[in-house]
Amino acid sequence: MDSVSIISLFVGIIGTMIAVYQAAIIRESKKRASELQYILAGINNAALQKQQAWQNQISTLPKLESSQDWEMGRLYLRAKDDFAEIASLTIALEGTIDVDHSAIKDMMDKSIDIVKKNNQLQEEGMKNPLFTQGHRATEA
Repeated sequence: MDSVSIISLFVGIIGTMIAVYQAAIIRESKKRASELQYILAGINNAALQKQQAWQNQISTLPKLESSQDWEMGRLYLRAKDDFAEIASLTIALEGTIDVDHSAIKDMMDKSIDIVKKNNQLQEEGMKNPLFTQGHRATEA
């Protein structure tokens, strides 16, 4: 082998190593972006749950009559609105990571599927003859 062939082989090996390294870096950066999206999706989910919790608290408030009652009502509404804002911000931040894929949407779709399956399980449980016989025995 002459020196040009050896140098050419050496450059080819280095080029291949660089290409493999770049592919690994790209793959890892996509994983990190996906991880960040799912972290934001978790924050979004928690913010939506807190927003609903505040809405539940608002719905249990007695009739607002005094100025203190109104101030408390405003604070509850403000807390609910703050969590809605956090949820909106996480959606915007997640969209900057990958506009074609949404971890928030994936989590919501998964939640809907879980609820549907849970409802199906409950329906099947209601068909259980032991349950219906026990239910009739308590009615008698």
